[in-house]
Order: sequence, then C-alpha cells, then structure tokens
Amino acid sequence: MQRDLLSVEEVAEYLGVNPVTVYRWCREGRLPCVRIGKFWRVRQQALDVFLQDSERPAVLSERLRPVLAVLPAHVAVVDKTGTIIAVNEAWKAFAEANGGNLRKVGEGVNYLEVCDSATGAQSDGAATFAEGLRSVLSDGREEFTLEYPCHSPSERRWFVGRVRRFPASGTPLAMVAHESVTDRKLLEERLENQ
Repeated sequence: MQRDLLSVEEVAEYLGVNPVTVYRWCREGRLPCVRIGKFWRVRQQALDVFLQDSERPAVLSERLRPVLAVLPAHVAVVDKTGTIIAVNEAWKAFAEANGGNLRKVGEGVNYLEVCDSATGAQSDGAATFAEGLRSVLSDGREEFTLEYPCHSPSERRWFVGRVRRFPASGTPLAMVAHESVTDRKLLEERLENQ
C-alpha cells in the first residue's frame, strides 16, 4: 500500500530543502499540511499540486520576458505568495541606479516581505502597497493604485504604483508596475506657487 501522508522530513529530503523551509511553507499556507498530534504531515496529492504551481510561474516568466522588455515602467510579475517571478530591465536598472541589490528586490524575492519590512519615512506607503497587492492576489479586487513619494538624497521624486491581476490560467499572478510621475508633480507645484 502506498503512503498518502508524508512527514515534513520526507518532503524536505525529496525536495532537497531544509525541513525548516517545509515547516515555513506549512505555516504560510503555501503547502497544505495536516497536524496529527505534534507532527505535521503532507498529503502526496498536496505536494504534487504544490510542485505544479511552482513550475507554472517559471514557464510563464520566460514567455513574459519579451513583453516586459518593451515596457518603460519598472515592472515585476509576482505569484500568489508575492514572490517575484519576472522583472523587466527598467526594474533592474532602477534598483542598480539607486543602490538596490537585485538579490533583495529581484526574481525569487518575496515582494510582500520587502514591503512589510520597510522602515523609515516612506514605510507607511510600503505597508499600504503591500495591503493593495494582497487584495489583488486574493481576488479581493482587480487592481490597486497608489501614488507615493520616493525621494532620494539628491532629488525629489514621485511614483504611481499599480497592481493588476494577470489573466492567466491556474496560479494567480499580478503585475506590479511603478512609473515616475515626478514631472507632473513638479508642474503641479509650480502652478500652485504662481
């Protein structure tokens, strides 16, 4: 008889990851688990679905690259957990030009965690943006938009961030785009001061 329930250690060994990672996936709800006494178990079928969902974004990100490449806004595509599966060149260039590390804001990074851990003067905007992204990923809304300041030490800047559900079958995805609206904001300021 084939076993339907696998231990966390068996899942970790099969996937080649640390058991702590599997426990985290269970706590986050990314991998459906069952608690029996003090032990966590994973159904074989749940593991199969988890693996299929993990494969789809990788394939899709390759298909998206030509589309993302021509967009002038800083664009990332995130999966249902908020993990970035693809970014365009404008996203990478902005990160590099502003001292960002792509290992912290690029593919494979959880965008929601980046927003949630933001500190400083503009962290309230990051928290609001994370809430908007979550609402789109959970089918609460089709899109979310937020205009926010993003000043650097050398210049005053404003952006509009947009999140839109990506019409894809299977795994929920969202496109996150940040576009500069600095010229408009500066013009508005000049007009107000006249």
